[in-house]
Amino acid sequence: MLFIQSNSLALSLDEGGRLRLLEALAARGFEPLVRSARREVFRALGGEASAAELERLCAARAGASGKGAYTPGELFAGGDCLLSLVFEAEGETAAGVVYDLDTAAPLARLERFCRDVQDALGSMRAEENVAVQSSESQAVLPLWRPRSRTAQQGLARFTAIQPEEFVRAAAALRGGKELARASELLEGHAVRDFLKRIEELRREGYTPRRMLAEAGAQGGVSVERLVEAGLLEREIRVSCRKHGHALFDLPSPDSLAAVTISRAKCSLCAAPVADEVVEETFSPSRLAVALLADGGWLAHRVYRIVRSLGVPESDISTGPPTPHGESFLAADVSGSSFIFVSRDGDLTPAFARRAAEIVEETEATHLVAVVTGAAEDEGRLRLYEFAWRRARGGHDLDTTVVEGLDRARGEFERAFARAARRELSRALFPLDAALGFPAAAFALEWFRVTKSNAGRDSLSKLSA
Repeated sequence: MLFIQSNSLALSLDEGGRLRLLEALAARGFEPLVRSARREVFRALGGEASAAELERLCAARAGASGKGAYTPGELFAGGDCLLSLVFEAEGETAAGVVYDLDTAAPLARLERFCRDVQDALGSMRAEENVAVQSSESQAVLPLWRPRSRTAQQGLARFTAIQPEEFVRAAAALRGGKELARASELLEGHAVRDFLKRIEELRREGYTPRRMLAEAGAQGGVSVERLVEAGLLEREIRVSCRKHGHALFDLPSPDSLAAVTISRAKCSLCAAPVADEVVEETFSPSRLAVALLADGGWLAHRVYRIVRSLGVPESDISTGPPTPHGESFLAADVSGSSFIFVSRDGDLTPAFARRAAEIVEETEATHLVAVVTGAAEDEGRLRLYEFAWRRARGGHDLDTTVVEGLDRARGEFERAFARAARRELSRALFPLDAALGFPAAAFALEWFRVTKSNAGRDSLSKLSA
């Protein structure tokens, strides 16, 4: 899965300045891929001595014809990432990094690349008077700035409509290990059913033996694991020895000691509490009740999957659960605005309508609906009808429906891959003519080949 980040510089160079900049970058270790391929062709035609002259003539001819720049930009291999430099028609220069989950410090690499480009431009100005058209003073080079993205605007709109108190609390809680482990266990349908059943049995006063038998009936749910994860709490139950009815539950043996010392008696048989039946029992914790009540466990699992796919926390915002049990998450992924709508239940027409409303409000370009139940045909149809209406209005909406968390990661990856391809095409399309084929396809293939070669090298080292 690929990501792209870019910065822009309010500066434009003529053809001669662009070629000199590429030469200055090559001297700093940035070998231009497109220019190197062209120079190989020129060498094959006229030898090393004629390559520079052929390049100059081709650049002059492109400028005279007005059909497009000879040097619209460049690509540079950065080991485990691709760096790009695009000279845009609007008088700006864009520098970007294309990276995946295995790339080390991609944003730092982009910043270093921008500094190298800035230094190269500074050295060019010091050596000769480069023809530069800029809104800034000719004496000082403009500064790089992050490129504004529509997705960030959508993320800001989503965050703005959330309660401020919830935003602060969610940011503090969602990184907690206890919450992550509890949500992961609740992914199992048997665990959720067991906790709900335990709460019912507890209210009805059934014995602890019945509760433990229920764990076995629910597919071998581990009570100890639930206690360790904070989903179950141990309690002390006091029952009437004569009638068998539960009298009360206590949080700890110390509480029981306090009751017996007080010489309390059974309300049914008048026997001292110390003489009644005392057993260890269990009850769902407040964390379990909260996560099950509004589907919070599912919202947290969606958040963890999105984070595990490489989306930084700064590009994610969550909203509180609705009275209908739905939760919302917004994310900026490769310059595309995503809305994730999750529900512990079925995809119904009403759920589809509410999902469409949040997309309209945030103007997201990707909608991912996650349900633990089934996607009803009418509910699915309403989502696709909504996407079709948006497309008719000029706003495409990529829609993904996920039934069950076991498929969520794969579906998220595919949705992110589509967004990355779209953003790559938008950012690198000026290089298509220079390459002779889509630059986005080249970037995707470069990463595929690079990963394949890295895998073969690792196998060779292991076999050696």
